[in-house]
Amino acid sequence: MPILSPALADYAARRLAARGPELAAAAVALPESLQGDRRTLMALLMGTLPLTDLTDRPADTLLDYVDHALTLRATMPWTRALPEDVFVHYVFWPRVNNERLEPCRERIFDDLADRVEGLDAARAVVETNTWCAEHLTYSPSDERTLGPYGTLNRGVGRCGEESTLLVHALRAIGIPARQVYTPRWAHCDDNHAWVEALVDGTWRFLGACEPEERLDRGWFDRAASRAMLVHARVFCDYTTGTVDASADAGCRGGVLLENLTASYAPTTPLEVTVRRADGSPAAGALVAFELPNGAELFPLATLAADADGRARLELGRGTVLVHASLDGDFGETIADTAACGADGTATASVTLDGRIAADATSPQAADTSATLPQGWRPMTFAAPAGGPSRAADATPEERQASAARAAGAERRRVARLARFADEALRRAEADGLTDPDVPRLLRQAGGNWPVVEAFLAAAGDEADRMLRIRLLTALSAKDLCDVSGAVLEDALGGAMAVRGFAADALAKLPEGERLGMVVDHVLDPRVAHEELAGDRRALQRMIDDTGRGLARRQPRALCALLDSYATVPSCEEVPPVAASTFLTARRGTAEEAALAFVAICRALGVPARLDPVTGQPQWFDGTAFVDARRAGSASDAPRAGLVPFALVAPDAARPPRHGVDFTLGRLGATGHGTDWTTLDLGRTPWHDGRMELTLAPGDYRLVTTVRLPDGGQLAAVRRFALGAGSPVTRMPLAFREPREDQLLERLPLEDLPLTGADGAATSLTPLAADGPAVLFVLDAHGSEPSMHVLDELIQLGADDPAALTAVRPVLALTPADAPVAEALAGMLARLPFETRPWHCDARTAERLARTSFVDPSKTPLIVALAPGDDEAGAYARYACSGYNVGSVALAVRLAAR
Repeated sequence: MPILSPALADYAARRLAARGPELAAAAVALPESLQGDRRTLMALLMGTLPLTDLTDRPADTLLDYVDHALTLRATMPWTRALPEDVFVHYVFWPRVNNERLEPCRERIFDDLADRVEGLDAARAVVETNTWCAEHLTYSPSDERTLGPYGTLNRGVGRCGEESTLLVHALRAIGIPARQVYTPRWAHCDDNHAWVEALVDGTWRFLGACEPEERLDRGWFDRAASRAMLVHARVFCDYTTGTVDASADAGCRGGVLLENLTASYAPTTPLEVTVRRADGSPAAGALVAFELPNGAELFPLATLAADADGRARLELGRGTVLVHASLDGDFGETIADTAACGADGTATASVTLDGRIAADATSPQAADTSATLPQGWRPMTFAAPAGGPSRAADATPEERQASAARAAGAERRRVARLARFADEALRRAEADGLTDPDVPRLLRQAGGNWPVVEAFLAAAGDEADRMLRIRLLTALSAKDLCDVSGAVLEDALGGAMAVRGFAADALAKLPEGERLGMVVDHVLDPRVAHEELAGDRRALQRMIDDTGRGLARRQPRALCALLDSYATVPSCEEVPPVAASTFLTARRGTAEEAALAFVAICRALGVPARLDPVTGQPQWFDGTAFVDARRAGSASDAPRAGLVPFALVAPDAARPPRHGVDFTLGRLGATGHGTDWTTLDLGRTPWHDGRMELTLAPGDYRLVTTVRLPDGGQLAAVRRFALGAGSPVTRMPLAFREPREDQLLERLPLEDLPLTGADGAATSLTPLAADGPAVLFVLDAHGSEPSMHVLDELIQLGADDPAALTAVRPVLALTPADAPVAEALAGMLARLPFETRPWHCDARTAERLARTSFVDPSKTPLIVALAPGDDEAGAYARYACSGYNVGSVALAVRLAAR
């Protein structure tokens, strides 16, 4: 008897039929043997999933999701009771983010079934999150999202990977779950992802792999109340009325974004009207709502304007840059959603004339304080002030239990990784793998060590083994955790098949440089952050003699051919297809065309890469890398037509940081219309205050930012053109200096506890009650930054004794249970005031940093305290973490204001 409705079967059939030509071109077909509910769900996936999910993995991967979901629907009480659209989107759906799809649900269910048996849904969610923490903890890494097997093997992952694992785990036991994402924070540089689980009809939030005793708790609760946009993904528009499939936060590559901002933060609808230069409505214009983050104006969301040229998005209450484009024309305006009309709606208008307009209500319109060199334009962005936290209160007992739960999970995670390493090293020793690089590679592989060890053990001789080690070393630690033996053998075998041509291509290089070029740009299967498909030998079989000749003699012609297939808009939400799939389907994005170019060149022995600055495809012509998309012939000098250009730092001794203080972008086509694409200058060095670049002709934009303590930003923008004979050859970077009053804020603080050496207890409220104070949370181990703070306090007491009378310094040491370093104790004894430092446990220090919106990973932490009122027991007027010269005097001065 069918479990699924006829309406869903009809929807799936229609979506599959609509995609027929695309699937036929990629040689994908629905298995005729499937019947009933299995056929319905498989048809639904084939009609909606990204093409890579249908072509670049075995068909039984998707059937694993189908069969497991149907079993849950039939047998699990909390799954059986769900509305059908909730079941489809939040239990069955295989994809969470842009991770690799793996048949993981049944394995995870087997691990969790006994642990959640007999629990209600809320406790099952808590237990599942604890299981995730036993396998995974946070660590930053590159932007490729590991699938569940990769994260389970590696044991560490970024927040997008932690939340992806937790969503898969909850769906594996039949509890609806979704990944919730803020693309960029407004008040600090970064983004974040967390999880919501549907429990008794209500979406409850939690931090992935961060065990708590109760739901609706997470370190990000205060930060989320200041978000400009929070959204969740659904991958098709099927609904029975429960799931919002309206894509009210935009649609990217068929991925529908549901706007959840109002669930976390105060919001205001922003209505944008876009007009062409002649004043007519710009119907169909792409409207991007952009936010400075990492000194880059990042598109939070993109909507298409309606027939009247209007687009509407509900946002947090702060400042955004609205960027609209149509048919190559574009325009921008700054809008402040904290200011709205009588109907509660903020409005903005954009004219597609290439200029930046300031909305009359924006901070920019009133900003007359910025003094910048000619050609620079100031932009002021206010971060949302935030609203009440959604977090549930926890009792002291629950906090203690949460800490114990987290500590136990961490012990099990560490022990698990240690077991992997021990087993791997024993096997390697037994197989005679004694090379010094082997232990590191096996440890990095984590639970995937059998694949890596077997690949090394399969070497036929010493030269073969060394080449295998070079291949593994070229891959990232993340790659080693989920790479397959088939991919490794394909990369090695494919490279060996073309080693003669590769040697000829590199013959002009000094002998000592050739092996490195072969490894990095022929042998290595990794091009960017795509999934490793293991299709190098397949590409060699697919390309005939004519194609091989074209690729080797005229790489630009090959690139042009591949670019002619790039008819699909770019979308970071969708994982790219393999080069062999792109070549078969003759359809994809410009990014997929670039990846295919590099993969095909390498498969044919032509060293190739993506330019590390621009991301554009390049091949090595024997002397240098050449842009494959730049007009010209293959015989052109590699740098012909490029323009020398230099950025100049305001202070050569302290050059600004790319991606933090400034970015440089080039105007061109993007996934959201005509806009600037940021160049990657992170590996480009400064020399004596100059950053020397060689750029293609075009229109460029520099953005500089200064982050204020309240999360706002003082930005400056400079546009300029580069071309042959361009008068612009150097550009000094300009930064806006904040006034001291702009450093003040008023952040409500939780009444966090501190303890004395004698066991006495206090908290932030009484510390702030007696007037202005500055709390210095120092590293008890006596690290250099904390020692610098004490040195500044000693110096301030000598230079201005009255300053430390008007403002009371309060010292606390963290971690609370660490013995005080001898050097630190010596500095404490030299302070010009009597002090008995409090002790601050690590979780309290982290919470104080997060509620003050500064980096919790850095000590010292300095917080200027002000007395509380009915709303909060204490306020932070200023906060900073990590050592900055002069921060002590500044904090004391601001506390006294």
